Amino acid sequence: MIRIHAFAKVNYTLDVLSPRPDGYHNLATVMQSVSLCDTLEAERVAAGITLDCDAPGVPRDDRNLAVAAVRALLAHHGRSDGVTLRLRKRIPAEAGLGGGSSDAAAALRAVDALLGLATPVHELARVAAAIGSDVPFFLTGGAASVRGRGEQVQPLPDGPEFHLVILKPSVGISTRKAYAALDAIPERRSARGTRRMEEALAAGDPGEVVRRMTNDFEEAVFAQSPEVAAAYDSLLMARASRALLCGSGACVLGVAASAEDAEAIGARLRLAGMQVTVCKTLTREQAMVIERE
Repeated sequence: MIRIHAFAKVNYTLDVLSPRPDGYHNLATVMQSVSLCDTLEAERVAAGITLDCDAPGVPRDDRNLAVAAVRALLAHHGRSDGVTLRLRKRIPAEAGLGGGSSDAAAALRAVDALLGLATPVHELARVAAAIGSDVPFFLTGGAASVRGRGEQVQPLPDGPEFHLVILKPSVGISTRKAYAALDAIPERRSARGTRRMEEALAAGDPGEVVRRMTNDFEEAVFAQSPEVAAAYDSLLMARASRALLCGSGACVLGVAASAEDAEAIGARLRLAGMQVTVCKTLTREQAMVIERE
């Protein structure tokens, strides 16, 4: 049996650039793994691909990216092995944290190790890109620049450790609707913060990393969803040093000065009845552990 923690991601920057002929947008973003995670186990069975999940409403068939990932990997190798997946969900859906994509990447890595496939990295990345735009990043983990539709992943050196408070509003945000709202802004311009963030991470300056955090979706999502805008304000009022939309939403992250400050901010927000996760950023080594039993 193989066990992998499928860690969430946050976007330190998210530049949404030109539309593509395939209906997507070109992106430039710096993604970072954080300690909030789902847990996925993979085990051999006689036949078929099955998924057991502890979260209600999660599809168990090929609509689930983890199941689709296993099927794609086996097809890539011309195999028909039986595999069962057990998934413990902790990353919320429609949150901008990449939970489904992280589960898919974890399934690829777990089944590749379980069956001894030894798939070359570039081939595994191609399989991942066909499943979803964020999936290739989760094969790398840690900090990485991601460009194109998400298929161009460049690992970055591990940056400063940050303690984060992630606030989940009561609403979810559809990625498709978030892009539509962004495209509807007249003469919109991207912040184009990714290159500057790469420089800040290379310098290892925590203050500069925080100052250079940007997300092009904020204006559109805050206008579309007052609940998300209120979550952003709540983090600042609870004394986070910086607040930032996670991906295309709906979660918002707050940066804390220390682990103790993160817990204090989280406690204030929980008293107000909000759904809060306190976590921290991970190194690449921490994000890519595989456990065998």
